[in-house]
Amino acid sequence: MTNNEDTPKKSSKLIWVGFILCFILSVGASAGVTFFLTQPKEAEPVTSPKDTEQDALLLNLKSSIAQQNSQLAELKAQNDVLKLYLRHSSSTALKNILINQEQNIQAYLVLMKSAMGDLSNIVQGASDWDNKYQYQLDIAQKRSIEREDLLKLLKTGEPNDTE
Repeated sequence: MTNNEDTPKKSSKLIWVGFILCFILSVGASAGVTFFLTQPKEAEPVTSPKDTEQDALLLNLKSSIAQQNSQLAELKAQNDVLKLYLRHSSSTALKNILINQEQNIQAYLVLMKSAMGDLSNIVQGASDWDNKYQYQLDIAQKRSIEREDLLKLLKTGEPNDTE
């Protein structure tokens, strides 16, 4: 009977070992399948012709923007040079001085014409002298007004309204 008594103990131990092995194998298999299914796949980028056209367009836009930025920088540098030149230019001041001088000449000529008229009334026989020189003063005054008009035209681009 010793042999019979050992057999049920052995078979119960074998059943438990079989269950444990089956459990370990099933858990391992499940974990392995789960591990492989949850791994991220390296997806190859899918490129369509539309994507390549957009990439080419984007590269063209970037190069165009870079070119325009370089042109803007160049224009800004030229603008700074022109501002410096205009700041140190004396042409505007010279035009103003010449306009003022022509206005002073015209005022002198008007005063001289008036004084000659008064003098011709005081001195007898001076009317011929007054008539002779009034014409020359009128010509000088007209030329002075023309010079002032030209200077104002250079300065502002608009002719003189006073005549």
